[in-house]
Amino acid sequence: MSIDSPTASTIRACMSAAAPVHLLGAGGVGMAGLAALLHARGLPVSGCDLSETRFVSWLQGRGISVEQGHSPAHLNPSVSWVVRSSAVPETIDELRAARARGLPVLLRGEVLATLIDFYATSIAVSGTHGKTTTTGFIAQMLHHAGRHPAWCIGGEIPALGGIAGHGTGDCIVVEADESDGTLVHYAPSIALVTNVEFDHMEHFADVDAFEACFHTFMRQARAGVVFCADDPGASRLTARLRDTPVPPAILTYGFNSDADISATEPVDQPNGQTFDLLFHGKSCGTVLLPAPGRQHAQNALGAAAVAFLLGLSADEIRHGLHHVQLPRRRMETIAARVGITVISDYAHHPTEIAAVVRTALRLPHRRLVAVYQPHRYTRTRALAKDFPRAFAGLDDLVLTPVYAASESPLRGGSVWDLYAQFRAPLGPPPSPDGLAIPAPRVAASTAHAWHTLRGELSDGDVLLVLGA
Repeated sequence: MSIDSPTASTIRACMSAAAPVHLLGAGGVGMAGLAALLHARGLPVSGCDLSETRFVSWLQGRGISVEQGHSPAHLNPSVSWVVRSSAVPETIDELRAARARGLPVLLRGEVLATLIDFYATSIAVSGTHGKTTTTGFIAQMLHHAGRHPAWCIGGEIPALGGIAGHGTGDCIVVEADESDGTLVHYAPSIALVTNVEFDHMEHFADVDAFEACFHTFMRQARAGVVFCADDPGASRLTARLRDTPVPPAILTYGFNSDADISATEPVDQPNGQTFDLLFHGKSCGTVLLPAPGRQHAQNALGAAAVAFLLGLSADEIRHGLHHVQLPRRRMETIAARVGITVISDYAHHPTEIAAVVRTALRLPHRRLVAVYQPHRYTRTRALAKDFPRAFAGLDDLVLTPVYAASESPLRGGSVWDLYAQFRAPLGPPPSPDGLAIPAPRVAASTAHAWHTLRGELSDGDVLLVLGA
């Protein structure tokens, strides 16, 4: 059950009455997923966004009207409440008009946190890295086990039919976004935390505020907390939970031998990787996961831990993991022509980039090349010194200007500030595994980066397209 507050009460009342709702920023992946779930519950839903994203077309195909731009004219007289993306500025005229009419204006995370109360069982997945993939794995496993879950995921999974679905069962699986602080509104049956590494400096003042958000989320889980024992941040926060008067049930996962759900070291296979799944040290059989990379094996262990809590058998878990798909832009091969392979990945934090590069280094290749578009000025400035080592092992790297994500430029957060970390007089700190750090080039745009590289790539090369 979501936190009892006037805001939650307002949302429950609007949803129970099937009150018409308008979404600002409906073309974003998270907002589009929420719009689809509200529409499936019988609410009249409309929306708008500045650009015609692929998710606008996805919503329109489901009978949801999405208009382009922001205008008070979009707020027809029947609209009873408004949901906005945190990327939509408070200053736009449409939002001001909604407030002038006295309409409740809620954030996406507040609404999704309340929506999960309408299901008997809810699983909310959060964490700095891997939450989209882990949420997708859980939803797909439950689907293959015949549980028919509802889901809302921050990425596209073709096997599920998109980014969200109503389902016919009594459970829901959602990706709970921490970026705007609305994570504190979730009180799911099961809370899963993949890892806790400082991020979203545009919202959180410091590490303590960031970690407090996750601690609240974990503390409010009603049936259990699942977390990755390999991650120091998640382990530290969970240790605090154990000291509370009535600690929740806790299940751990990871490659740490002390984890409740663990695995042998993955072995690369042509179509993914294999590992033995262990429950309290006892083998539950071999998993063939059709996704490369140790990070995805770790995500699969998190999904398996939730599945065990929900009563799935070891056979159902192995079968489900054997048939999962990664979300789009997670080690996604988008082209393989004339001997050149192009792989796209959303990785934008140094830890995520390092994981993708390590995975790609194990692929057959003549040269490993990457284009990286930094995501947000705040993140680029705060983590600039950590980026060079993340690209260790690449043969070539092209950087592009920062994707602002509604932020204003910040001193110290530009692509040139990032470039300076690679070209410092003493050089960047060495890679822990001794791999060479590339000397990057800077392109004027993503299009310029492509025109720069397309004539240089040749048979046997692998190109990574990373970031925003």
